[in-house]
Amino acid sequence: MKKIVYSFILILISTNLFAQKILTGEKRLKAISAQPVVYLDDTIYSKAKPYCLMKQIKVNEYHPDCSVKNMRGEELIYIKWDTKSSLMGAYVLTFKKDGKSVKLSITDEEKLPDLIVNNDLFVNNDVPDDREKNYISNNGGGNTTTPTSETKTTSKSNSEIYVADKLITQDLMKIGEWKLVNSYYENKVLWYETEWYNKAGTKVAQAKFKKDDADQAMVLTYSDNKTTQLSVAPSQSVKKIVATYLRDNGYL
Repeated sequence: MKKIVYSFILILISTNLFAQKILTGEKRLKAISAQPVVYLDDTIYSKAKPYCLMKQIKVNEYHPDCSVKNMRGEELIYIKWDTKSSLMGAYVLTFKKDGKSVKLSITDEEKLPDLIVNNDLFVNNDVPDDREKNYISNNGGGNTTTPTSETKTTSKSNSEIYVADKLITQDLMKIGEWKLVNSYYENKVLWYETEWYNKAGTKVAQAKFKKDDADQAMVLTYSDNKTTQLSVAPSQSVKKIVATYLRDNGYL
């Protein structure tokens, strides 16, 4: 009798596990099909089909490097977080075939799968020379952060600039936006890394400053690749100082 009971229990357990596997498979299929580009279990899917492999490698505390391989496991692209390429760091994409590199505007690793698929870098488990050449010549396939000088404005106003949670206004008109993109502690001090946009939505600058008691701000403007240190008095708003500098110098 005990053998019958044990057998029945084993059958129930096996049936339940099988049902769970089917459910897991269905959930996985739905997840892969949910978006045109999906990154799941180190695999990038395009339109629900495996496109390439991407392994995140923990190198620093904030941004992982990414090893991008074809479906045979051959590394063709390496995406490295480089703190020397810009004021606050940036991703640099390197083609392993010839070592040529491109600095990316993307600072969020979650957007890298879309970049790879949308630029159609892989064809039949390879990165064709023409795809690489076009990508490099376009300075990141249109993902460069460097706007042309035409994005500068020549209009100025002496009225006060106001900086809200995201909006920058002057004379009751929107002149730009800003957003927090990263924060980190250095010597027990909390630092903010921010991005700044003109009213057309073009990214024009990065700025780095302390969250509290900021006495200076480091600003990198993209159109001229210029880094400027701004002084901030104790009674002043660091964000307002940055916005005013960008407006007065034609970046907003």
